[in-house]
Amino acid sequence: MLKVLDFLMDNEIFDYSKADIADGAGISRATLFKVWPKLEDLELVTATRSVGQAKMYKLNKQNLIIKKLMELDDAISEYFALKHCSPQISSSNDVTDVIVQGHGFIKNLIEYEEDSPRPLTDQRKELLIA
Repeated sequence: MLKVLDFLMDNEIFDYSKADIADGAGISRATLFKVWPKLEDLELVTATRSVGQAKMYKLNKQNLIIKKLMELDDAISEYFALKHCSPQISSSNDVTDVIVQGHGFIKNLIEYEEDSPRPLTDQRKELLIA
């Protein structure tokens, strides 16, 4: 699921078919179809239009989970861009401030992917709380 979200975050301007998303994320279509129901259940993706018989999808930027993931992605990118441009920012503690805030959220997202036996509503609440 994280590869799909990463692809869609990196290409947030456009919408894609499921086949294009699988190719762009570097996963098989079978893997995409396995995780797709979870992406829809959490409302992380949204259908935008149809092209022929193919439905097109993009990231649901109104979703709180997506907003948090995008904030974390931006913060990590900014940190490494600054580190690359300014070598004096080399302490490993500097990135901790950025990553620690999203660590619990990412851990909960990974646990959700592992199909824990908890009800879906409980998992959604935990992801939103993180």
